[in-house]
Amino acid sequence: MTSTDSKSSRVMPAHGTASQPADAVEPGSRVWLYCGDGDDAPVQIESSLPDIGKKDLLWADVDLECAGDLSPLWEKLEIEEEIEELVARIDQDTDPTLIHQNGVLELAVKALRVGPRPAPMTLHCLVGPNWVVTLHNGELDLVDEFNKPFHGDTRLGDLNGPAFLSLVLDWQISGYFGVIQSLQTEIDELDEELLARSPDKNDLLDRLQALRVRVRKLRNTLSSHREVLGLLSHPRSDALIGAEAVEDYKRLEDRLQQAIDTVDTTREMIVGSFDIFMTRTAQTTNDIMKRLTIVSVLLLPAAALAGIMGMNFKVEIFEWPWMFWVTIGLMLVVAGVTLFVAKRRKWL
Repeated sequence: MTSTDSKSSRVMPAHGTASQPADAVEPGSRVWLYCGDGDDAPVQIESSLPDIGKKDLLWADVDLECAGDLSPLWEKLEIEEEIEELVARIDQDTDPTLIHQNGVLELAVKALRVGPRPAPMTLHCLVGPNWVVTLHNGELDLVDEFNKPFHGDTRLGDLNGPAFLSLVLDWQISGYFGVIQSLQTEIDELDEELLARSPDKNDLLDRLQALRVRVRKLRNTLSSHREVLGLLSHPRSDALIGAEAVEDYKRLEDRLQQAIDTVDTTREMIVGSFDIFMTRTAQTTNDIMKRLTIVSVLLLPAAALAGIMGMNFKVEIFEWPWMFWVTIGLMLVVAGVTLFVAKRRKWL
């Protein structure tokens, strides 16, 4: 590969606008050249491709459907065979894997698709000394999203390929933290509903189960990266990624563990919400039983008086018509006294 400082074929943005979209590239692809001197710019595939200097780093983010349209780029990077093999065996649900052959590092990870409901999808990364290629099924706009926070000179061109990839993967893990924060917000809102309303009226249990499934899938996705990142962060992995990048992947492994720990905390929050649900349900049941008990207590004296007065014994008192109204009044007085005592003792 030629190593020079030629920049004649770059599309140079205005100073301080490194995050502007590259309109002159193939749909579904973004090719960006980061320069050590800070002149980061999108690259036009239609024209002659720039040579990548020692202080430059090229990132190509490509939809797999557009991979065949970028043959000049693959030829420039000398990875035509690797791209053909990757496209031939591509699987959207591939687990995180690590392959090193012909001096090219291939890494499959789970990236987050940006949207109202972010979902993980397989991201295939090919890494060279000073270039990174990411391929995926469907558009992700990784380059534009990654460049948004940067303004002015980034100096990312000083990084080598493996070190730059660790930065991209760290950014992806930050996206997982955002999803976790969103889940925790949903759980907090659910707790408020559980405490404010009767749970048997709101399908709250179904929502709890749905949240639990989402957290479980998120944890499984994050945990599947442990083996790959463990290999890259091993002290002897410098033969694959260079000694200067090993520390970057150690930090990345720590970030992954932090994300997994945060997911575990979120799962404990769901368990706490379920406990609130069960307590609220038990409280509702107790309230119902309390009302039934009060009603029974109110009716029991009246039923006893009615039973006594309804006996067919020849007692003179039963011959007095006004005793009917006395009995009714006595029933009402007993009911009133019962209600008063229940209210006084806060049974109601």
